[in-house]
Amino acid sequence: MDRFWVQVVIALVAGALGAAAVLTFYVLKRQARDQAPEQPPTTPAEPPSAPDRWLPQLRRCEQAVRRAALAVDSVSSAQARQALRTLVVRMDAELPNVRALVELGRSLDADEVREEAVLRRVFQQLDDAATRFGMITDHVLETVVQLVADADLSQMHEQVMVLREQFPLLRPMSAVFGPATAPPRSLISA
Repeated sequence: MDRFWVQVVIALVAGALGAAAVLTFYVLKRQARDQAPEQPPTTPAEPPSAPDRWLPQLRRCEQAVRRAALAVDSVSSAQARQALRTLVVRMDAELPNVRALVELGRSLDADEVREEAVLRRVFQQLDDAATRFGMITDHVLETVVQLVADADLSQMHEQVMVLREQFPLLRPMSAVFGPATAPPRSLISA
């Protein structure tokens, strides 16, 4: 019984010390803020920029990866889940390239000397990527539904192999900056 009370006392002391540390941090932060010189309200030198037209495409790609991951995680067969997860991992591995494409588009938008043809190709590349991500996710979802209806792992492995052939989902950057002669690859048909 004595150990119990010792632990209670230690917990109370630790709690009190933690509360004192948080209170000290808060007081110091407030003092620093109060001592900072007031800055006059700033007026924007230019009107607010147009909404970010690049962000929705990035969000579509990210959402497609999340949807596919959730669907794959719901599969009860460990073997099927592992095979389908390879597709999600591949999709997730391409997201940094999509983000780089978004940043490229934003920087081209901000550039005063715009190359409209390049800007259009960047946006088209991003739109194509979002469509491809969505199509792969739709096929993953269809495969999961088929697995629930009929747990045929050989058919599922065939579908995974077909989907793997669709990667990479983004065309090379040379397609963006070079002449627009490279036709986009066709996605698998349902």
